[in-house]
Amino acid sequence: MKTNKASSFKYSEALKELESITQFLENSEIDLDEAIVKFDRGSELANLIEQHLKNAENKVHSIKSKS
Repeated sequence: MKTNKASSFKYSEALKELESITQFLENSEIDLDEAIVKFDRGSELANLIEQHLKNAENKVHSIKSKS
């Protein structure tokens, strides 16, 4: 799930992919180069997920402040 556009970001898909990468890294004996690629992708996903959650939190605060 490669994505550069925020509009095409799918939180549930990103979280599922990150969980898959985490399990793979925890449970597999893999090549170091492959582990680095997976870790890099996991870091990218974690950052995207964190930003998405921050945006959602900001929207909730904005909605609550209008009340």
